[in-house]
Parts: sequence; C-alpha cells; structure tokens
Amino acid sequence: MAEEYVSKEQFGEFVKRIEAGFAHVNEFADQRYDSINQRLADAEKAREQNLIHINQRFDNMNRGMNQRFDDLKDGIGDIRADMRQMRNWLVWLFGLVVFGFIGSIVLILFRDVFK
Repeated sequence: MAEEYVSKEQFGEFVKRIEAGFAHVNEFADQRYDSINQRLADAEKAREQNLIHINQRFDNMNRGMNQRFDDLKDGIGDIRADMRQMRNWLVWLFGLVVFGFIGSIVLILFRDVFK
C-alpha cells in the first residue's frame, strides 16, 4: 500500500509533532476544564448569595407582617375602647330621650289633672 518508506529521523520528527499537538490539545482541554470549573464555582457563589438575599427578603416580609398584625391588634383594642365610649354616650343620650319622653307624659297628665 505505502509505496514509500520513511526514515527513522522522519518518523521521529512526525512523532514529536504529534506529541506536541497532543500536548497543545491537552493544555487547551485543561484550560477549558478550569474555565468550566470556575464558571460553576461562580454560579454556585451567585446562587448562595441569591439564597441569602431571598432569605433576607422573607425575614423582612415576615417582620413587616408581624408588625402589621401587632398594629392591627393594637388598633382593635383602640376600636373596642372607642366603641365602649360610644356605647356609653348612646346609653346616656337614650336615657335623656326616655327621661324627656316620660317627663312629657307626666306634664301632659298633670296638665289634664289640674285643669
């Protein structure tokens, strides 16, 4: 098949070039592998930072909701106190109306009696 033979020196040169090519490919592959590992490490670091930020946001939201619930509880206590005060005013006003109504009836009765 091969019609020509190569000398030992030519074959040695061929082997050196092949080895140099493989060394270059190996170096390139190592650089790519290191680059991929660095990207994965950076992605993992970014993911961890995102988780930290997400947890901080949830904590802030939880604190805010707890504060709002506490404010709401305080507000409900204030509303109850206001309602008690309004009920007392209504009872007093209703008492005045009833007293006025009864007083009017008494005056009408006395006016009819003393005519």
